[in-house]
Amino acid sequence: MNHRQPVDAEQVIEELARENASLRRRVAELEIPARRYQALFDGGVVSVQVYDPESRTKEVNSGWEQLWHTNLDQTADYRLLKDPQVAAQGFMHRIEQAFLEGKATRLPTIRYDPRENDAVEHGSVRWVASTLHPVKGASGEVHEVVQLHFDIGELKHSEEELRQQKEQLEAAVAMRTEELAEQLRFSEEQQEAIAALSTPVLRIWKGILALPLIGRIDAARGARILEVLLQSIVEASAEKVILDVTGVPVLDADAARYLRDAVRAAELLGAQCMVVGISTETARTLVDDDLGFENVCTFATLQEGLRRSLVRRDVGR
Repeated sequence: MNHRQPVDAEQVIEELARENASLRRRVAELEIPARRYQALFDGGVVSVQVYDPESRTKEVNSGWEQLWHTNLDQTADYRLLKDPQVAAQGFMHRIEQAFLEGKATRLPTIRYDPRENDAVEHGSVRWVASTLHPVKGASGEVHEVVQLHFDIGELKHSEEELRQQKEQLEAAVAMRTEELAEQLRFSEEQQEAIAALSTPVLRIWKGILALPLIGRIDAARGARILEVLLQSIVEASAEKVILDVTGVPVLDADAARYLRDAVRAAELLGAQCMVVGISTETARTLVDDDLGFENVCTFATLQEGLRRSLVRRDVGR
């Protein structure tokens, strides 16, 4: 007769809770910077060119193509660290600092003609200012370098005209910075909306899924929850699902019905659901409106729901 070692359910629950909290913090930390960069890249207001550690061009945006009147395919052999025009300007050491030492730097304004470079031979002459921004790994190595170009206008020949053009550039940069700031604010609002609509499904144990819900649940959100839940149950062959509504500010009648529909659909796939995180106020509201979850286990906390799931799992073996 096999004797299994008793499972320390509380310890497992505490570890899972810590991992869950750490995962949520990490996702939140990574999501905003990634979307900010994507807003800058997709905006097309500023020319963006991305290099690999050897200074070959990996990616460009529409702003870059509009500025230089060329495309990525025509720069396949180009390397910034080997550019003779840049070397002739006398600031190649700044570029080397960015690629070799990982130091962000601002480059002087120059007149640049892509057609004079044997590795390009296409494009239009521009007076530009630019900055280099190394992207480093955890150990400090440079993974890639991002260059932003700022067009300062048509080619001018006199010092006075150049001075005036630089003044116009400063005003243009300030205006573009304000536009980018507005785009970033709008992007952050979109991120908050996306976060409210997100439905991450966590595999916390073999055959056990957890669906932590954050934000209000409306019709669109309810449909998304149903879709993701059923797909995850099939993929994981899940037997139990924990719906955590701790992060739902208001579980009204409509939201309760959406969750009940999800629970019933999950049961048709052979998965037993429980609902955790119901507050005392929410419980009273559901009772008053006759919206209780019949035949569905409910618990006040995620820890209690996990404990019960693990205990039943062991008993059923």
